[in-house]
Amino acid sequence: MIQSLDAFTHYFGSIRRRTITYIQTIPADHIDWAPKAGEFTFADLVRHIAAGERMFVGSVVAGRWYYIGHDQPKLDSVPALLAYLESHHEAAMRDLSSIDDAVLTQDRPALKGTMIKGWRLLMAMIEHEVHHRSQLAMYLTLIGVTPPQIYGLTVEEVIALATG
Repeated sequence: MIQSLDAFTHYFGSIRRRTITYIQTIPADHIDWAPKAGEFTFADLVRHIAAGERMFVGSVVAGRWYYIGHDQPKLDSVPALLAYLESHHEAAMRDLSSIDDAVLTQDRPALKGTMIKGWRLLMAMIEHEVHHRSQLAMYLTLIGVTPPQIYGLTVEEVIALATG
């Protein structure tokens, strides 16, 4: 269970930094690429991550769900996508810093009218981001770009270090 918003925001910052390395790897000419028609594009995924963060934080802070959408605004460069993501992240972190740790153990509305503790919503936000970061990795692989290593090491390097 998360017991401190400060500790959570520090941890979430490390999750976000790894996500950013994947976004920085998107080729400029593939921002609007999707594996097939009707699927999220690279840009849609980034906007969706930003919208998801605001949605989860909004539920924790204000006790209501609001999804800002992922199809607007049209962003045509990786730096623009990163700036958009960062602006939403800063706003979400400001919102979290405005509340007390007690909200973590208070009931908040979940989807479908049920209630859930604030800390669980924040954990769901992390899971949401990691899920979509994995999509970014798969998209990169599909276009022939090697995704960044999540911790800077390949699986083979980790195994060699762990068994060596």
